[in-house]
Amino acid sequence: MKMHFSLAALVAASCAASGAFEKIAYIDSFDYSAAYETETVEGSRKIVDNVLKTGANIILWRNQSGSIPCYPSPEEVLPLKEPPLDIRRIPLNEPIRGWVRYDDCWTDPIRDAADWAAERKVVFGIHVTTEENHWESWTLGPWNLEHPQFWCCTRGGTPWPGRVSLFHPEVRDHKLRLMEELLAYRPKMICLDMLRSGGWTPAKEYTIAVTAEWRRRYACEPPVDAADPRWIELVEEYTRAYYRGIRERARKTGTEMVMTVEHWGAAKDYNLVNRAVDWRRLLREDIVDSIAIACVKPDWNDPWGSTERLYRLAVSEAKAARATAKVYLPIMGYNFTGRPGYPEYAKRCKMTQAEVVTRLMKMSRAVGADGITMEVVDLSNYSPEVCAAIRDN
Repeated sequence: MKMHFSLAALVAASCAASGAFEKIAYIDSFDYSAAYETETVEGSRKIVDNVLKTGANIILWRNQSGSIPCYPSPEEVLPLKEPPLDIRRIPLNEPIRGWVRYDDCWTDPIRDAADWAAERKVVFGIHVTTEENHWESWTLGPWNLEHPQFWCCTRGGTPWPGRVSLFHPEVRDHKLRLMEELLAYRPKMICLDMLRSGGWTPAKEYTIAVTAEWRRRYACEPPVDAADPRWIELVEEYTRAYYRGIRERARKTGTEMVMTVEHWGAAKDYNLVNRAVDWRRLLREDIVDSIAIACVKPDWNDPWGSTERLYRLAVSEAKAARATAKVYLPIMGYNFTGRPGYPEYAKRCKMTQAEVVTRLMKMSRAVGADGITMEVVDLSNYSPEVCAAIRDN
C-alpha cells in the first residue's frame, strides 16, 4: 500500500525528528531559471518546495547571481539603457542568460521566498557571497563599474575589477548599505560565504591606497609574497572592520551571523592567507555566532577516520574560540574544484551516495555538531534517496 505525505508534513516530521539539529540548505534561484519562471511568485515557491524535500529546516537564499542582485536593490541599479561599449568592461560582460533579471522583475523574489518559507514553517535566512561576480566572467555590478578608482589590483599594477577593495571607507559603506537592504527582510540568519570569493585573495589588494599604507607603516616596499604575515595582517584589519559593521547592524535585528570556513584539513591558516579571515578571532570578538565548514579534505587512505578527526577538530576549535558557537558540517552534493562532496566519497569508498550521506549525518551528530549545510540544492543534485537519508538522520 502506497503512503502519500504532503510536503508540509515531511518538513514538520523532519523538524520534529531532528530536534535541535539544524539542516541548512543554500539556494541560488538562478540554478532553477532554466526549469522554473524564477522571476515570479510561483517560481520562488517551487524553488522552496523543491529544497524542502531534503528535510531542510533552515533555508538560505542567495543574495545575488553573478553581480545581479536577487531582489530590487536601490543600491545596485543598472542603467535603463547601457552604452554599447565601455572599455572598462571585459569580454562576456553581458546580462546573465540574457533574460534573468531579479533586480527589476515585477515581484521581489526574496520577499516571496521568505513569505512562503514562513508558511512552510521553516527558518528563512540569506546567503551572502563574498564575490561581486564569478571570476569577472559575467557582469560587473553597477557600483563596481562606476567606481574603478576602488578596484583591486595585482602586485604588477594590473587593475582587477573582480572586486572593489574594502580598504576604502566608501566601499565598506556601500557594502553595508547593501547589507541593510538584506536585513530589512528580517532574516533569522545571515551566512557570510568565504567559499565564493570570485577569485579574490589578498594578492589582489596591491592598490595604490593599500601599498601607501604599507609604506607608511613599514617604510619599505610591499612584499612580493602576498602570504607575508604582515601583508595578511593589514588586509585582515579592514576586512574585519567590514564584518564588525555587519555585526552592529545585524544585532539590531537579532540576526544570527554564520561564516563559512574553507578547506578544513588544508593548511591551518588557509582561511587567513587566502581570505584574510581570522574566523577564530571573529568568534572571540562576538562578530560572528557560528561557523559552517565548507568542506573537508580527508586522507583517502583512511577516509572515514580522517573525516571524523577533522570534524572533531573543527568542533573543538570553534568551541574553544567561543563556547556558545554553533558548528555546521558539510553535506555537499557535488565535487567543486578539488573540494570533495559526498559523490567523491561514494566513488572512492564504493558506496551509494545515500549510504555515504547517512554515515556523514550520523558522524556529524556524534562529534557534537549543531547541524549540517547542504551546498547548493538545485535540480541536478540531492537525489530522492539522498534526501531521505538527510531527513531520516
